[in-house]
Amino acid sequence: MSQHYENEGSAASRSKAFVWLMQRVTGVGLVLFLVLHFWVQHMPTGFLATAGEYSEILKTLLEASPEVVDAIADGKIKEALPGEHVITYSKVLERLRTPLWKIIDILLLLFALLHGMLGLMNVLGDYMKRVRLRKAVVFCCWAVTLFLAGQGIVVIMAVGMK
Repeated sequence: MSQHYENEGSAASRSKAFVWLMQRVTGVGLVLFLVLHFWVQHMPTGFLATAGEYSEILKTLLEASPEVVDAIADGKIKEALPGEHVITYSKVLERLRTPLWKIIDILLLLFALLHGMLGLMNVLGDYMKRVRLRKAVVFCCWAVTLFLAGQGIVVIMAVGMK
C-alpha cells in the first residue's frame, strides 16, 4: 500500500470519512429541496400568478411604460395562456415573506454551497499532492463559500422587509 494513504484509525482518515458522509447527506438534502423548489415554482400552487393576474400586471406595465409595447411586439413578453400559471415578482415576494420559506431557501443555498465545496475538496485531494498548496486553496475556497453563504442569507432575509 502507498504511503499516501493514512491508517484507518487516524484523524485524517476519520476526517475524510466525515467529508464523504456529508457529501452524501448534502446530496440527498439537495434533491429534496430541489423537488420542493420545483414543485412550488412550476406547479399550479398559490405561489404562482394566474393568467388573469398576469394580464392585469401587463396592463399596468403598458400604462406605465411605452417600452413594454415594443417588447410585446418583438415577442419578448408574451401573454399568459388560459389556465397557465406564471412566476411573478409579487408572488415570489409573497412566498419569501413567510419565515418557513426563508428557512427552506436558506437551507437550499447552504446545502448547494456545502455540497459543491465538499466535492471541490475531493477533487483537490485527488489532484493536488503538495499539502501546503492544497491547504491554501481549500482555505480560499472555504472563504469564498462562507462569503457567498453570508451574502445569500442576507439577501434572502432582506426580501419582504419593510
